[in-house]
Amino acid sequence: MSRYLSKYPLLPQQPIEWLLALLFLVSPFYLASSLGGTGFDLPFNITVWAAATLVIAYSVWYFCGQDKLILPANYKGLLALPVGILLAAALAGVQDPITWLFRIVYVMAGVIFLFGLFQFRLKNTDRILLLIAIATLIHSFVGVIQLFELPILQNWIPRTSIVTATGVFQQVNVMASFLTTGILVSVYLCLRPIAYKRFYLKVFLLLTIGIAAYVMVATGSRIGLLSGVLGLLMLLIAYRSQVSKNWKTMVSALLLIVVASWLAKEGLHRTFDKSYQMVAAQYSDQRLSIYRISLDAFSEAPIRGHGIGSFLEKFGLASSAFYQQHPTANMPGYIAHPHNELLQWAIEGGLLALLGILIAMFSVLWFVFKHKHQRILAYLALLLPITFHTQVEHPFYLSSFHWFIWLTLLFGLLNHHLKFKQNLLSDAANKSLRVLILLLLSISLVFLWQTALAQQQLYTYLTQSQQSPQLNHVLSNMYYKNYAEKIVMRTHLHDAIVRKDAEKLIQVVSWFEYELNKKPELKLFEDVINGYFAMEKPEKRCETIRKSLEYYPANKVLIKLQKDCLARN
Repeated sequence: MSRYLSKYPLLPQQPIEWLLALLFLVSPFYLASSLGGTGFDLPFNITVWAAATLVIAYSVWYFCGQDKLILPANYKGLLALPVGILLAAALAGVQDPITWLFRIVYVMAGVIFLFGLFQFRLKNTDRILLLIAIATLIHSFVGVIQLFELPILQNWIPRTSIVTATGVFQQVNVMASFLTTGILVSVYLCLRPIAYKRFYLKVFLLLTIGIAAYVMVATGSRIGLLSGVLGLLMLLIAYRSQVSKNWKTMVSALLLIVVASWLAKEGLHRTFDKSYQMVAAQYSDQRLSIYRISLDAFSEAPIRGHGIGSFLEKFGLASSAFYQQHPTANMPGYIAHPHNELLQWAIEGGLLALLGILIAMFSVLWFVFKHKHQRILAYLALLLPITFHTQVEHPFYLSSFHWFIWLTLLFGLLNHHLKFKQNLLSDAANKSLRVLILLLLSISLVFLWQTALAQQQLYTYLTQSQQSPQLNHVLSNMYYKNYAEKIVMRTHLHDAIVRKDAEKLIQVVSWFEYELNKKPELKLFEDVINGYFAMEKPEKRCETIRKSLEYYPANKVLIKLQKDCLARN
């Protein structure tokens, strides 16, 4: 028995596996105070990227010492994704350079992360999946603490005014899609050799399935429930021979899921209620309106797109025409993403970006169809929850953790059919690349550390009613600089209004109008409207209100202001 178990050890066996353990088990739990949002506004994303950067750097360093470059069989199709996005950015233009930079870094770092994992020839990917299962149990305990409002780690685990399980992610559906992925991973591992003759491991996996299923169902997430049911069916069909051999374990897992769902039946009721509301009337659900408007925006520039960072403007303009045709439609007052990743890239990058993504996606599906191995089909089921989530929301913007989990699962799917190419780099080139990667690693970690300082400084500034004048870290940070400048100028605006400083008001309002021409943000419209009100320029104020409604036609406050303008005239 000992020799059998030694073939499938549980502990990481290589440095890369320890780094992945750092990424999955440690990095998401940097839970500093924050106001929420996306990207680095959520502090855990900073440490997730720090750990992922270490993985990427070590992968490149390791490759430089090898004589082979190892690639997945469909690597050409996968490379269509970054190529299409880069070409789209070059041809369609860049409306927001900072957004473009971080978006491209996000994609390119992900590609290097994925291809880097292949260099280690990790034949036993079950140990990596076990890390995900452990992470699932930890996140499930966080969810239980939130659901039952337990007085545990009160200064560490985020809480909300509504009792629900958002985990460290601070968003219900993001929590649900991760837990669903973890449940499927745990079911899969129950059927794998790593769990054979390890009763304690099966108990751990069943415990994970039960607790994670309870928390996931309690969230009331349609995304989690639907992708979980479909993924479980795919997994059981793909591994049907192993299911028959391990029927006691599978029956136990399914019973735990059923019992957990019954215990969390209030979440099921919310799920069914939301599903009914979505189909009760035309455009009754906001997402249906969002998708229709996004398609209209895409149709205006289908080939080249509108440019990276242009979504807010183009969606706003398209929403006005839609709102005139459907005045009773349920529309959001503000939206920065179409809740569908394909639509986001279609609008901003056009068919070039969209084709790059679709080619990469179909290359994976062709790979699955060509090989039809049960393990490959099972990994496709594991990828389903997060993949489905990208088509109804924007999980990768809220959680970089999901991005690297998804890439790791994609690696597991493609890992068993590889192509080997000669490493053609000279010794000098390999050494130079190692020096370069160390330099980039140092720069990245320093930037992330400074971003963490900036995020905390900004939080302190905003929560203390802007009494602290210190914003030095924020203003010197590339990610936060533009946002910080708006906050500073907004402070000057309020000061000028209080002091009735006409000259300063003209300068500040001119600055906000310049920013408004670059990106029609709702808050900027508010600043300009307030400025013209203080300057006693009703014509300019009403003109700004009229213009703002071109982008935000469903905003009730703006509609009321527009009525006041019409009544006054």
